[in-house]
Amino acid sequence: MKGIVPALVTPFREDERVDYDAWQRIIEMLLGAGVHGLLVAGEQGEFFALDEEERQVAIRFCVQTAARRVPVYANAGAVTTRQTVRLAQRAEADGADYIVIVPPYYIRPSADELLGHYRDICRSVNVPVLVYNVPERTGVDFTPELARRLADAARNFVGLKDSSGNPERIEEYRAAGLKVFMGRDELILEGLERGCAGAISACANVAPRAFVDLYAAFEAGDRERAAELQALVAPLRRAFSLATFPSIVKEAMALAGIPAGRCRRPGGPPPPEALEELSAILGRLRSAGYLPPSGRPLAGGA
Repeated sequence: MKGIVPALVTPFREDERVDYDAWQRIIEMLLGAGVHGLLVAGEQGEFFALDEEERQVAIRFCVQTAARRVPVYANAGAVTTRQTVRLAQRAEADGADYIVIVPPYYIRPSADELLGHYRDICRSVNVPVLVYNVPERTGVDFTPELARRLADAARNFVGLKDSSGNPERIEEYRAAGLKVFMGRDELILEGLERGCAGAISACANVAPRAFVDLYAAFEAGDRERAAELQALVAPLRRAFSLATFPSIVKEAMALAGIPAGRCRRPGGPPPPEALEELSAILGRLRSAGYLPPSGRPLAGGA
């Protein structure tokens, strides 16, 4: 549990079927860039647009493609405890190394209901479980106090991906014996300085080596280089506000020559003014050597 873990996109063809050939190329490109793990069927992977069978197939496919070269983190979160347990058990059976659970969304469960939900899921599997705390999307906040209660109730609850945007909480989560992945790409360096094990990053789909180099610079004690790289990649995360989530990352990948395909509807392409700003951001990454020259497809490790 460390390093840069891209939150994989799920590539779709024009008819909205999953494009497994493109997905294999994306995974090999990320592994060639030196990432430390892969998160499948997360928010950036449009899990909300996949039916249950598709989610199971997606996890199995990514486990098989990764072939134990890096750990696979599988999001099994769903609105009901029953469905989440079913997805988590299937992911464990298919070889996922870690189960990641986004809280039930829309219904906004109470703290006690949320604790019971996660306790039952943890007890249903043997592999380590992480909470994906993303209040902006789910409407509930998995607080440090709740994390301590769950850690006391479930031995295989081991950590969180925290996308709350509150890095000052990291020390509190760690005090409960938990590992923390930063989930906000513009805060990766601050998260590492506060003790994060790494980052689960949507933007690492676009320029993975920039994020890997950021982590390596921090680990080597080169704070100046890490800060330069954080400043370089932060605008890509801030660009999420330019269009409907998660289209910006897929559009950025397309501009970089990576075959990510479209989003499932109702998600559509970004507007022209967003593309102009996105192109400028990618131009800076390209000038820094983290994207290939314009018009060339991205090769593994580039």
